[in-house]
Amino acid sequence: MLNILQADVKSPNPDFAKVPRKSNEDNIAWLERNMADTDESVSLVMLGGKNPIDFRLRLAQAHVRDDLTPSSWSHVMLLGKPSKNLESTTVHEISLYPSDGFNYPVPTNAEQQGKLKTYADAEEFPNIAVINVPVQQSMVKDALRKYRHQRAVLDGVELVVMWLAFVWGVGRSGNPLLDGNGVPSAAMIEVVISSLGYELTPGLPSRASCPEAIWQAAKWWHEYYERDKREGLTGAWCVTHKLIDDDDRMLNGA
Repeated sequence: MLNILQADVKSPNPDFAKVPRKSNEDNIAWLERNMADTDESVSLVMLGGKNPIDFRLRLAQAHVRDDLTPSSWSHVMLLGKPSKNLESTTVHEISLYPSDGFNYPVPTNAEQQGKLKTYADAEEFPNIAVINVPVQQSMVKDALRKYRHQRAVLDGVELVVMWLAFVWGVGRSGNPLLDGNGVPSAAMIEVVISSLGYELTPGLPSRASCPEAIWQAAKWWHEYYERDKREGLTGAWCVTHKLIDDDDRMLNGA
């Protein structure tokens, strides 16, 4: 199990609310109802998928949870400035199954740019959350540019290779999180946000970040930000798919 600090709070963040989907609502429509409309923050979108790689990622993050149950989350991405047509909004991410392939990831330190519409399918990605981080969009853009040329700070390419070996079951490859090597997209976002002076996951080192740690920060660490007299994380979430039910049995189709 990872050494992760637990927030000493009695109730979850009131500004991070559960918002169920409407009937037949896809992820884009859900986000349109819950996105913050301001230049004073940037949005992270978290997803919990159902394919084999998502399954492996969700299971790997059980070590970040005190009950050792699988995470509801497998991916997190940073949104660029929202387009009028939200599905065309640029996402900054490091996917382990990018739709256009990996190409040659070295020049961008493994960062990929795609479109939000890739993740519209609520059947494929049933769990979704949007987290608003109080840093300016213009500052994040510059921090991303610097990240691409600073492999000494975080080697995104190395993380991709480690995690592909794990999710593909190569040889004896173990869970990278247990050695403090975070899920690539989360670790990239953590480094970018931290470079702007905002601590995204107070309970875990930046390099070891993962979607589950970001989820815990949004849901449970609100009093930490209050004590530090800083704006906390806000947003909304919807979880409809779990790998283990209340009786600790694997669900059909998981």
